[in-house]
Amino acid sequence: MDDTDTVAVPMLEYRALVADAGAWRLLNSSPHVAHLLAEWVEWDRRATARATSDAVSGAANWRAIAGGPSYAELARRRAVHTTEPLTPGQIRARATASWARVENWIAARTAA
Repeated sequence: MDDTDTVAVPMLEYRALVADAGAWRLLNSSPHVAHLLAEWVEWDRRATARATSDAVSGAANWRAIAGGPSYAELARRRAVHTTEPLTPGQIRARATASWARVENWIAARTAA
């Protein structure tokens, strides 16, 4: 079929096709529709990335091969004290000494 071939279409169908084509042209020229399509493209890209990540993560038993500690091990470590607990006075003294180091550092930088 080349460009010179003609097709007979009933007038009612022709008018419906012309109206549909006009509506599509108007829709495609809308900035709002362009924004919605851009958002959909970004959503689709993220959905594809999530599905890919899920497939990669599901390919191995990461809990069995992970080098990091489990949640139970972390909870156990938090429950054990490696040093004696500090008294409130010791905590205040450490905080005061820490702020003094910061203020000395600032003073040394501003004096230069």
